[in-house]
Amino acid sequence: MKLCVYLLLIIVFHTKCSALKPVHLAIVVCGSRLDEAVTSLKSSLIFTPGPVIFHIFTEDHLRKEFYEKIEVEWPVEYQSKFQMEFYPIEFTRGNDERWRMLFKPCCTQRLFIPDILKNIDSVIYVDTDTLFLSNVRNLWRFFRKFNSTQLAALSPEHEDPSMGWYNRFARHPYYGSMGLNSGVMLMNLTRMRQADMISKIMNIFDEFRLNITWGDQCLLNIYFNYHPEQLYEFTCDWNYRPDHCIYENNCAMAKKDGVKILHGCRGAFHNEKYDEFKAIYQVIQNWKFDVNLKSSLLSQIKSNLERFSTTNCGKSREIFTKYLSKEISSIDYSLKKAFHIAFIFRNNWNSIEQAYITLKSLSFFSSNRTQFHVHVVSTDPNIQHHFSQQIETMGYLITYYNTTIEHPFHLSKILSVDRVVYLNPNIIFTNSFEKLWSVFDNFNSQQIIGMFGQCHISGIEFLSNSSDFIFFFLSISILNYLIFEYASTPFKSNETFDYRFRWYQPDNYRTEEQYFFNNLENVYFIPCGLMLDPDHCQSIQNGLFLSDLMDHRLFRILYKLINQIDMKNSNELIENEINGRTDLQCRNELVKLLITNKRN
Repeated sequence: MKLCVYLLLIIVFHTKCSALKPVHLAIVVCGSRLDEAVTSLKSSLIFTPGPVIFHIFTEDHLRKEFYEKIEVEWPVEYQSKFQMEFYPIEFTRGNDERWRMLFKPCCTQRLFIPDILKNIDSVIYVDTDTLFLSNVRNLWRFFRKFNSTQLAALSPEHEDPSMGWYNRFARHPYYGSMGLNSGVMLMNLTRMRQADMISKIMNIFDEFRLNITWGDQCLLNIYFNYHPEQLYEFTCDWNYRPDHCIYENNCAMAKKDGVKILHGCRGAFHNEKYDEFKAIYQVIQNWKFDVNLKSSLLSQIKSNLERFSTTNCGKSREIFTKYLSKEISSIDYSLKKAFHIAFIFRNNWNSIEQAYITLKSLSFFSSNRTQFHVHVVSTDPNIQHHFSQQIETMGYLITYYNTTIEHPFHLSKILSVDRVVYLNPNIIFTNSFEKLWSVFDNFNSQQIIGMFGQCHISGIEFLSNSSDFIFFFLSISILNYLIFEYASTPFKSNETFDYRFRWYQPDNYRTEEQYFFNNLENVYFIPCGLMLDPDHCQSIQNGLFLSDLMDHRLFRILYKLINQIDMKNSNELIENEINGRTDLQCRNELVKLLITNKRN
């Protein structure tokens, strides 16, 4: 029997995040603050791997608008990184109206979060007029720095006493020498409940309600004046406001490391007085989730800021992009260390289930330090959503491409990566993916594609260069995977990477494949021993994967096994399932292969 196995390895690099604990982010939204809040939450996801849980306190009529904006405007791969929990505006200790209208509508809701999120230990609270220019998890790590008495973290209101509001105008006690700003606040809710913080703030309000100017921020200042041991203080680069640069830059940490969170207080994102803040806000608000952050985000912000090079804040414009550049470079570096995998889904729901098993087998046999980026070509939002939910716990980064391509060769037109592994989801991995990836190390300077030559596996003859190749590929989709290298080395003298791909990518399948068969110097023939051969026990330990086409019966056994398996009961399941099949050859070798290669 002759079958064509077309092994394409399109080379990549990126991130499989190991299972991370959720970050809890709280925000209070009332009145006309919806767009601002959505932009703030959007910024929190740019550099932050999921899961992130948004706790959104808002008015009932805004809840629907939240859903509509996010579901329509945010790609499904970003939606898979977070979940939203909505809560009504609720002042849990009574007398709602006086709390609702203190300073600004709903701003004091934050004080009552410990009463409402009773099953949550800690949250980061942010005002709607904040933008993350950094990974939220870096701020979340401040919780680890709390000592045994600290229950919250805030930044100073000012750095320069000559500009300080509290030290010049306050008619009530305040924290430290210049007070605190409450736009970004880490809250250990468990400790707040234990300290009965809300009751104490209620008493403070009764005593000082005629003397406070800035609502809940003043109440927090009074509270931490009385209980300074309960506060962890972080630096101004995590809460950078117009006051830090309106006359001159007075935030030393922002000058040193760059701005990590931008706080556009006093309407800075929406008026001409603070053009630099407005310019950054508009770029993030209009950002279309383009994966090329350098061109779509960083360059746009730099370009916008160039217009304000003569203003005081504009003179220090490099601090707005300094840390942002670092975060983007960090992502680029991690991408270069990661493995990219591509699927093309043509509205075939069965292939979605098979792809889940393929990726689960990858996860099971690959190191938990291995980083994976899954690229999925599909125009069906239902398929995208379902697939994201299926593999959510595996920690893969997913990017969806809402387009159609007829041939895996055309992935080069839409993927901005050097290498990628294209997989048809009818294979199960039985070994570490790193071993397959190492095939690229064998490519010489001319080879840009890897495929199997003539292989005999389980009595089936696989030919990659016979005339049957085109027929089987077109009619029954038996493409397993193909190895491509988008090398930057010249294809011919003076011919660049981009030109090379235009040259060998005509629209016709037969012409594309025939090109490689007529130019074998560009093809690396992959050793047949990398396929698992269940009929030759001595070679089983070298097998990296099993295709449905090689041995359908064993494939179904492994399919069922991988679907049921987890790390805790894996050895017992493997032994029972394989040894229970007395008609299988090489049972002992198969058991040894799976148990030895599983991730520890």
